[in-house]
Amino acid sequence: MLNAEGKRLAASNALAIHGSVRKAAAFLGIPPGTFQHWAKVPAAPAAPTPPAGTLRAAARDVFALPQAGQCKTYILTSAQNNTPLHEAAWRSLNSLAAHDGAQILVARFTYATKSRASSGQKSGADKSSREGGAPVEAWDDRLTPFLADRSIELAPGLVWCGELQILPTATDPTAGLESYTGRASSIVPHVKFSVKSIASPKMRGTKFIYTTGTITQRNYIQKKAGQKAGFHHGYGALIVEVCDDGAWFVRQLNADSEGVIYDLDRRVLGDKVTDGHRPEALVWGDIHTRQLASDMRNLGWGEGKLLDTLLPRRQVLHDVLDFRSQNHHDRKDPWHTYAKHVADALNVSDEINEAATFIADAARPWCETAVVASNHDEALIRWLKEADYREDPENAEFILEATAAAFRAIRLKQPEFYPVEWAFSRALDGLPDGVRFLRRDEEYIVCDDANGGLELSMHGDKGANGAPSNLKGFARSGRKCIVAHSHTAGLHEGAMQVGVMGSLDQGYNVGQSSWSHTNALVYPNGKRTLFTIWRGRWHGRQKPMEQAA
Repeated sequence: MLNAEGKRLAASNALAIHGSVRKAAAFLGIPPGTFQHWAKVPAAPAAPTPPAGTLRAAARDVFALPQAGQCKTYILTSAQNNTPLHEAAWRSLNSLAAHDGAQILVARFTYATKSRASSGQKSGADKSSREGGAPVEAWDDRLTPFLADRSIELAPGLVWCGELQILPTATDPTAGLESYTGRASSIVPHVKFSVKSIASPKMRGTKFIYTTGTITQRNYIQKKAGQKAGFHHGYGALIVEVCDDGAWFVRQLNADSEGVIYDLDRRVLGDKVTDGHRPEALVWGDIHTRQLASDMRNLGWGEGKLLDTLLPRRQVLHDVLDFRSQNHHDRKDPWHTYAKHVADALNVSDEINEAATFIADAARPWCETAVVASNHDEALIRWLKEADYREDPENAEFILEATAAAFRAIRLKQPEFYPVEWAFSRALDGLPDGVRFLRRDEEYIVCDDANGGLELSMHGDKGANGAPSNLKGFARSGRKCIVAHSHTAGLHEGAMQVGVMGSLDQGYNVGQSSWSHTNALVYPNGKRTLFTIWRGRWHGRQKPMEQAA
């Protein structure tokens, strides 16, 4: 004999199985009216649930460092619920992982999609089976072996935040996470590729926050937030290389619509990983020749080193001339001026000769060298207009010679005259072949068949209408670009920013610093990556400088 609660449960289960009151009542052997009476019996009150909570933060896994002389590689990405994979990109990532012996880690995230008003179709989540009206969250079974929805220390100072759930429509997915992992850099699963540098104690290494891109297709509510997110949706992953001494290196693996992925000089498509592919461009962090350490100079431009290994079709240089001799940062500081006098470092012509020699050494016959119009280079122009040769005997001859050249160009109506180029050409008795000095507002676009190409001619000191700008300001222009100037690496939507090759302490950057030795590569398909030089290396399988000499 069933009690009231038993009758209600029996009616509920029979209705779920048979789908109609008539069939369910027949199954129970009772009239339909009696069945409806049973079904209306109120449910028994549920037992109270104790409040949920934890005393401590969730535990973090710690991955061991590789054995001596070895390198561990991880490939990190994200996946949305009820959404198909980008099949070609997923295959390429697996091929690269097999080639490198890498471990793939995938973090899942959920996003509730609704009917698409524009097409009348439903998204993947609405197509999924339902229980009690709630969508069943599901992911492709092929991801199961790689799921890592937890916090993992991949290396000292680098944390995988697989536990984070951030809406794919977030404009800035790292907002508010600046201190989430303390001093450690963090990798956040999200559909965008982004990089943010966090000011840190100087010379201790900048903290970075990276996002991963995703391996699932676009699947958004077709409203403003979803449509914007779809535009900035990034297929691919991050590659992380961890060395036996704890040094780590992160790069973007940005797949195109065909699933092609480039990494340094490697190309991955389907089951094939091939090397020897030349990047379209290498954009260096600000040079500042007078503050460029000899070991950093050798690592970048020494025979057989970074430039000669990657063989880019062009290299882009910013702030080649530090103009330390008459630098605007300390020109009104008599103590710094006297220190430069003692060091015999006030001669402008000497400093230009140093920077010009760097360009001659850095130039290659197989690589175009583009020198971007930059604020430190153009400080020379401002100084020439303000300097008084009568009060500066050390630089008097150079001031007069340069001013005469400028006046001659004005008289002869030669608008192409550029004092910076003139000064470097004078120092070298003619520029090396393939060296090109860009003017302000001159376009220098590469990969123009890849969604309009990338603009590489903007230094970053001038924004819209000549006003100061920042990375987000350049992103708003709609033109994909790589800029420099701030010495602070970053990536926000279409705008990327490199760091500095010169010293991380240039005297005027007092206090905590977000500077880093970070550079950028542009691949033949228009995709990009940032890469950082750290502890004398620029990737995980390279020996430190002192071992590689």
